[in-house]
Amino acid sequence: MRGRGTILLLMLLSTVLMGCGGPEPATGQLTLAAPRDLVAGPRDPYYTHQTLRVWEPLVTVDDRLRPVPALAVSWASADRGRRWTFTLRDGVRFSDGTPLTAGAVVANVRRFLRIAPRQSAFFSLDAGMEAAYGKLRDVRAEDGKVVFELAEPVADLPGRLAGFFSMIQSPGAFASSGDFAGKPVGTGPYTLVEWVKGQRAVLAANPHHHGGAPAYDRIVIRVIPDANARVAALRAGEVDGLIDKGALLPGQVGAVAADDGFRVVRSPSALTHYLTFNAARGPFSDARLREAADLALDRRAIARTLLGGTATPGAAFLSPVFGELADPGVSAPYDPARARELVAAAGAPAGPVSILISSAETGQFPYAGIAEVLRAALEKAGLPARVTVAEATKSVMEAGDYDIFLSAYSVPNGDPDYLFRRFLRSDASWNVERRLGYRSAAFDDLVDRAATEIDPDARRGLYHRVQRLLAADRPMIPLAYQDNPVVTTSRVGGVTQNAAYVVDLGELVPRR
Repeated sequence: MRGRGTILLLMLLSTVLMGCGGPEPATGQLTLAAPRDLVAGPRDPYYTHQTLRVWEPLVTVDDRLRPVPALAVSWASADRGRRWTFTLRDGVRFSDGTPLTAGAVVANVRRFLRIAPRQSAFFSLDAGMEAAYGKLRDVRAEDGKVVFELAEPVADLPGRLAGFFSMIQSPGAFASSGDFAGKPVGTGPYTLVEWVKGQRAVLAANPHHHGGAPAYDRIVIRVIPDANARVAALRAGEVDGLIDKGALLPGQVGAVAADDGFRVVRSPSALTHYLTFNAARGPFSDARLREAADLALDRRAIARTLLGGTATPGAAFLSPVFGELADPGVSAPYDPARARELVAAAGAPAGPVSILISSAETGQFPYAGIAEVLRAALEKAGLPARVTVAEATKSVMEAGDYDIFLSAYSVPNGDPDYLFRRFLRSDASWNVERRLGYRSAAFDDLVDRAATEIDPDARRGLYHRVQRLLAADRPMIPLAYQDNPVVTTSRVGGVTQNAAYVVDLGELVPRR
């Protein structure tokens, strides 16, 4: 009743403010579209993506990937990073009306620890929870606060927890198995009221939200995997906006932005297009051929043309949104002549190398075109190549039936340790199961030291050394750093997007 009263009051105010040109309060429904399903269901660790704002984390990130308060309003460390204490926001209730408590937060953390490793459609727990919490000795409620006790220091626990790794939902939402017992029960401005897998999710305003009622009573998120179909639906007025990663293909941005009926919001994101090598077998077990492939790539041309100026050329493993942790000293020269020399010295493989791309990602990025450019560049260097498009790339990679994999990766939080620990450490699940074949004691040591180094300058230096080592070893190479363009009609205001490409649905408001 309280949320309805707020909406009615806003409707009355709109009558007074009609001539002021400001945003109108909402009535009714907003319809958006995304390239993928932002609901994964009851067996997923999170059930929904953070974008839907059904649940909230303890900590989130801003547009520069820095940890900022969400359900936790502040935090403090002690014992050189072995003890972290989080103070919770007052007056928060779950969508079922029960209060948020420190005990509820502890129950969520312990659930994660119990169910990991587990796959997710969004950000997997398959790396184990050390990527989220470090070597956690204990988590407990203490005087209404949440305390994490660690066996070893963690340099930036708020950054690690940001987003998915500190999702908080009502403990009553979970079954004993760790699955969801019913629908998600979070603290966000919206609740999930309907889900048709692969088609749509329907959200309703949460009457208990601590920030007050959101502007829209109801939001429908349609799933439209095909990029051209998404834009067609936008132009036809079937949807009011396109959100999530790859909402607009780079080649679509200019034409859509030129239409006064739409508002395109572009912001730097943590998304990076990487090439991953299968170095567990030839030809790329030979470091000279990985270097040749690296030097054969004209990153500037790819970013300018195929990515339509929505990306910048890749160099260091960490993108610029990581701020001072990204190493500006790493370069990625384009030198096709040197690439040919390296192939001649190493010897060309007997058959073509395979470039693997995901059919799902071709609806988010122009990967078919990029893969063809890569194929041509490799062939000019003396490495015959072919492009393979697969729906289940995970199984292809685990079978070792690829040589190069093109895909976009991000982080679920604000700490780069996730990327290194999940993908490239010698015991990382991605490295082992998907046949990267990267084994480096020096890399493992640097990553472990950086994770526990609480001095900011020393930590920055360690991460710079990590990136220089990766630039020399080339298990994965960054092709481009991607902005994330999203779009709404000009009748929708309040569009903001953080570096984890999360559009805050709770901030959307109607405009005249």
